[in-house]
Amino acid sequence: MLKKSGIITFLLFVSAMVMAQAPSGIPSGQPEPLELNLTNIIVFIVLPVIIVILYIYWRRKKRK
Repeated sequence: MLKKSGIITFLLFVSAMVMAQAPSGIPSGQPEPLELNLTNIIVFIVLPVIIVILYIYWRRKKRK
């Protein structure tokens, strides 16, 4: 059992390292911070919060 979990853990770490590598042929620039204009606030803050609230409401309603 311990051997199987060790192998699974090793494979998870290796796969995480492989996925985290940046491609060599694509130029990478400095990431810029998000501008806080009205559109970005609505798309990246308000809509996800509304989606989470609606999902929680839907799950509670589904249980009853």
